Amino acid sequence: MTKKKRGYWKYVLHAAVLIGLVIAATKYINGDEFWRAVRRFNWSYAPFILLLSVAYVGVKGWRFAVMVKEVTDASRWMVLRGYAAAQACTLLPGGIAARAAVLEQAGIPVAKSAAAVAVSSFSDQVVLILCVLVSALWFDPARKPVFVFLSVLGILSLVLGVEASRTWLFGIIEKVLGRFNLLRYWKRFLASLRDLVSPPILLAGIGNSVVAAALMVAALDLAVRGVGAKVSYPTILLAFTLPNLMGRISAMPGGVGVTEAGMVPILDHTPGVTLDQAAAAVIIFRVGTVLFAALFGGAVYLVGWHGAKEKAVKPAAAAAAAADGVAEATQ
Repeated sequence: MTKKKRGYWKYVLHAAVLIGLVIAATKYINGDEFWRAVRRFNWSYAPFILLLSVAYVGVKGWRFAVMVKEVTDASRWMVLRGYAAAQACTLLPGGIAARAAVLEQAGIPVAKSAAAVAVSSFSDQVVLILCVLVSALWFDPARKPVFVFLSVLGILSLVLGVEASRTWLFGIIEKVLGRFNLLRYWKRFLASLRDLVSPPILLAGIGNSVVAAALMVAALDLAVRGVGAKVSYPTILLAFTLPNLMGRISAMPGGVGVTEAGMVPILDHTPGVTLDQAAAAVIIFRVGTVLFAALFGGAVYLVGWHGAKEKAVKPAAAAAAAADGVAEATQ
């Protein structure tokens, strides 16, 4: 990438981080619901929720750094900082691509970091689905929607499991990307993906997702306790996993709106928990995780990320990557 393009992307990323922070702030601290939650909440729980939020970003960031390290010669510490620096951007449509853009500033090819994004997302989805299945055993109203969701997922899996369907789908993707002269990046992405799709890496990624989910379940439990309510852990688990799963497959960036709408009725269904308590707990939880994680990422981007000055790869690896790029360009 030329210096001119790098300068352009630098300002694009600046704007993306700022807009992500604005979206999070206007969504979660603009309204009567937030101020009612503030008055109701026991703020002695707040520091622990914030610590769990930082730990969540760190745990998932470390997994991402390890995966990127598998396909590049990048520093894990540098990748971890880049992961955190892009946190606020994930609240924008397509914002997850900002992680790849941030690392591209430091010389890591987008195709390689995108493969790590894909495998990380797959690990999270597997754990969310398993947690939904387990927690739904204790929550009768959730069994029917969970069954419908799993039925749709099963049908999609069967379709993609047929070689003819996969070939047809990949053919369409390659045809579209070929028109935009992006086919070589797609092939490099698939090559990096194959390097990451191995049993040890997948199992480690799923284990990391379990730890990350446990941190968020603990944070939600503290938010519920902070508003004076008490909910069983299976219900807490379902209230976190099912709405987050639906939020991930929705068109809304960060699942904003969809996730909250799903969490409140699950908590409200618990005997002894009022609708106001459920709404207050969800708002506090999302402020303490989504908004605070965005603020934390913005701080890392501001003071801990140096863009093109970052040294992502060793000189020899950088020279090999540059030679690879020249060879591709001449094809």
